[in-house]
Amino acid sequence: MCRTCPDCGRSIRDREAARLGFCDRCREFTGMCGAGRKIVCPDMMSITSWHTPCTHLGGTAWEITMGTGQRHTLLCETHDAQMRSGRLPWVKLAVPQRR
Repeated sequence: MCRTCPDCGRSIRDREAARLGFCDRCREFTGMCGAGRKIVCPDMMSITSWHTPCTHLGGTAWEITMGTGQRHTLLCETHDAQMRSGRLPWVKLAVPQRR
């Protein structure tokens, strides 16, 4: 269970919200996988799991560079494995972060 919000860094006060990956301060599901939320595949010709918000809790923190922007997010096991495979041509640089 994520007790500290990965986005704002403050502790989540509501235990049930934390269990669901919701930050009661940011008012966002920041503890959930960022695939389809913070990281979306720009290619609309092929529909992938990176186009729809993933409903799994995030487990691995990543710093991901796409285009000119850099994002910090959590990824679930499945999306973490996809990122580690290196077969996502729309990601310029991705580095797993220590938590």
